[in-house]
Amino acid sequence: WKVVLSVMTYLTALSTMKLTVKWVFVQYAFTFPKFVTTLQLEGSFADGVAIAVPTKVEFFFMIVPIAMAASVSIACNNMALGFSSVAFTEIIGATTCLFTVALVVVLGMPFDYWLLAPISAVVMGCILSTAGEVNFAVLGLILCLASNAFRSTKVALQQKLMTGASKDKFDPCTLLMWVSLPSAFVMLASSLASEGLEP
Repeated sequence: WKVVLSVMTYLTALSTMKLTVKWVFVQYAFTFPKFVTTLQLEGSFADGVAIAVPTKVEFFFMIVPIAMAASVSIACNNMALGFSSVAFTEIIGATTCLFTVALVVVLGMPFDYWLLAPISAVVMGCILSTAGEVNFAVLGLILCLASNAFRSTKVALQQKLMTGASKDKFDPCTLLMWVSLPSAFVMLASSLASEGLEP
């Protein structure tokens, strides 16, 4: 039951966050997804506690690439909410496993091919669930798929960092904190460049 409860808590938190972001966009006509992403990342950094400090090599060659992938993934997903329903973005988000498997195999990391059966079931469920989507927008789909690709990049790089030479140095919360810092700077710069000072 502990695993089921953990998964349900994760799904509830994820859905609640997306629904809240979409509500802010629609209810208040707040069309600044990159600024919202910046605030999310700043919150993640503020919640963290630096137990381990990365070396310059770890920071610039592992953490910064993870941060860039995370930033682009979150920004694409938040922008997709402007074109598509929350349900549609969640369904397309469930196909992230396809991108992750492809990237893990390309990077030469271990992958159990028996997992292709449940992945196929997820993909078929997503295809059936999106058939006849009333609010379908091609740009929304492209942004969702881009979000998946960058989320997969982030996951694969995190796995590489946390199972490689630095595996004893970073726990998931510490890594989240360090990734959030450069991500917030990138998103703030992107927000200022494309959304201006209005938010």
